Amino acid sequence: MGDIRDERGGPGRGNDNNRLYGFRRVSIMREEQADRSITTEPNYANQSDGWVLVSPRIMLGAVGAVACFAWLFVLIGTSSYMPFVNDLGASALFVHLTSVAGATCSLSITWLFSDFLSRHRILHFGVATVMTLFGSFGFAVPGLTLVWYSVLAAATGFGFGLVYVLYGEYIVLFFKGDIKPYVLGIITVAVLVCGLVLVIDPSIYHYSLIVLPLVTLVVYAVQMALFRLDKQSPIRAKTSDFRSQVNWHSYAATATAGLALGFALGCILSTQMTFSFTYLFIELGLLLMGTILFVDAIRGNKIGEPVTMRWFLPASAIIVFPMIFVPEEIQVVLAIFLLVVMMFPLSSSISAMCQHILLCRLSPIRSFGFGRMVCFLGILIGMAIGFAGFSDYMVEEFGQPITVMAVIVFMLLVIMSASFVMTEDNYPVQSRFKEVKAQTEDGEESILVVVAEAGVNVLPAAGNTNVPDEDPADRPRYFNKKCEAVAKKYDLSERQGEVLMMLAKGRNAEYITKKLIISSHTAKAHIYSIYQKTGVHSRQELMDLVEETEAEEE
Repeated sequence: MGDIRDERGGPGRGNDNNRLYGFRRVSIMREEQADRSITTEPNYANQSDGWVLVSPRIMLGAVGAVACFAWLFVLIGTSSYMPFVNDLGASALFVHLTSVAGATCSLSITWLFSDFLSRHRILHFGVATVMTLFGSFGFAVPGLTLVWYSVLAAATGFGFGLVYVLYGEYIVLFFKGDIKPYVLGIITVAVLVCGLVLVIDPSIYHYSLIVLPLVTLVVYAVQMALFRLDKQSPIRAKTSDFRSQVNWHSYAATATAGLALGFALGCILSTQMTFSFTYLFIELGLLLMGTILFVDAIRGNKIGEPVTMRWFLPASAIIVFPMIFVPEEIQVVLAIFLLVVMMFPLSSSISAMCQHILLCRLSPIRSFGFGRMVCFLGILIGMAIGFAGFSDYMVEEFGQPITVMAVIVFMLLVIMSASFVMTEDNYPVQSRFKEVKAQTEDGEESILVVVAEAGVNVLPAAGNTNVPDEDPADRPRYFNKKCEAVAKKYDLSERQGEVLMMLAKGRNAEYITKKLIISSHTAKAHIYSIYQKTGVHSRQELMDLVEETEAEEE
């Protein structure tokens, strides 16, 4: 059984047939920058490590992402989209819960059926559009019953969840080199947009739930047409789960941060009208926190996900505890403070998840969908506890003890979760990865990428490492057949098939020129044609396409 060696020499070195067998390293292949000039979409996404400007078309996608996050803030954080809020009173709180429940449901569907949705993005987007438009425009119909308004809220939340995942995938695809600054910048601008919505004429507040979703949907439709997003090569759920290095502590921390956010929203929505100045103070506080995070991301990057989870989650219990003793006015102030503080862990968890998807080459739809589902589940539970403890109806019915009980339940959940997450770096960064050898079922060695943690064995027990079925054994014949299957599927010429095989092994244009004894211009022309026919935009994406393709059986 020969060793599979680490080819650190880069393109043109080592054994050609050993490059893609078993598990490829998860580390981002910087060498693909050399071929930027021959991608089908030049300057598709800048891969540098600094804060940079990218193409106008990608910035248009960023506008859509801003609208998506602003839509999120309006949907879960205000009642501005409910023109009937004054008529329904406490019943409007139930509508909030149904909208969050709808989003949680759709996010769970994207996780469970990620393989299907990754292959049918047009259907995915179509269902999101129908549900969103049904819910958003339905709110403009006056005189409906509470049941109908709840159905509309659930439909709107469901549509949002589907679109939210698509924009999460978009960020991972196009903002690779600067994910954290872009994510935090998008969130900060979205907070500003949401604040502007709240200062317009109150009589047209509810149109925000029409305008923001429309901008979100239209921009994504344009991006899908420009960049052929529906043709992106999917990463299978089994492969994605095997590659992922995120442990359950991460999801517990994300759920707890969502719980704290939901609790704060429950208190605020129960006691304050949408049209009060309270929401303007909230927006200013969120804008300040978002700006701090953004500046930190482009300068020192000191406020990472581990820092926010270790310090801000326990702090949430400290902030909430005085609510038991203080009057309602001070309770609202504490809830606002809690809401603003939760900007740190929630924003950091989104950027950390996007970075981990890119680093470990995970399925964006599956991984982002699950991470956000856990967060929304926490928001749903926290919001329900907040409504139960602070709504006028519950306080009148059960008195002050119901508020005390809600605060105690929240604190217990936060403390229990924080006791687990304070000792973990939940989203491993690239510096904590190392290469090891593991024994497969058939006795052959494969290179796996694992997290290097002192005293923690992140690999399964020896002899119990199961390689997913779609990752073939180390057989040159199987690799060649995968390349042939890709060439046949995309109608590549014989010469293009030869070039494809070399690209899939990590070779660059210079190597191909020497190997096939052709001019540099001809080699680049072949590579351009292959990229255009297959719909990929870099050598790494082409390697992924070959890896995920099933070889035809003889």
